[in-house]
Amino acid sequence: MSVESLARTRPLHVAVELSGAGHHPASASHTDFRIPLGLSDYWVDLTAGPLDLVAEPVTVVRVRAHDLREAQQRREAIRAGIAEEGRDPDSVTVLVDVEVLLADDHHSARRELARLDARLARPRVPDSIFYVGTASGLTGLIADIRAAGVADGVTLLPLVLPRVLDRVVDDVLPELYERGLSRPSEILGEVLGRFGLSPDRRVLAS
Repeated sequence: MSVESLARTRPLHVAVELSGAGHHPASASHTDFRIPLGLSDYWVDLTAGPLDLVAEPVTVVRVRAHDLREAQQRREAIRAGIAEEGRDPDSVTVLVDVEVLLADDHHSARRELARLDARLARPRVPDSIFYVGTASGLTGLIADIRAAGVADGVTLLPLVLPRVLDRVVDDVLPELYERGLSRPSEILGEVLGRFGLSPDRRVLAS
């Protein structure tokens, strides 16, 4: 099956990992928001057909990579390993971590990142693929990741909460749905409500 055919038949997953005030080390000084419930990290699939990180045998694998080529190589290696075990490679969903900072435009996003980085004693090196820009640009990146067979979806790591997550839920998810790539989770409102957040009405209506 071609990469394009695969992209049409397998759902694209968009998950987030929420941590404290955000994944940037200086986020706590940038916002009053904190993840409640005493959780240091909380992973949740925002799209329909929720994934299970703790299933046995493994059905979800998260990877970190510094560029799309490395991510694709990691996915291919994982799928080859699953096939060697006698399992269907399509039974495993590979998600690549993407660190994210979103704003109204690229210049605003870059300025905000610069303000955050200025609070650090030494330059920060991203742990995985890194996107700083607009919600529309992130939507395009996620779509490209899926279409090119780089990964089956993404785990987004918002650098600052809750604003970045708001943009993902209110802008990115609806656009992915409009493109026919994914559908927001049926329990999205319930999940976000645990953090005092609520999705845009058009997301719930999708």
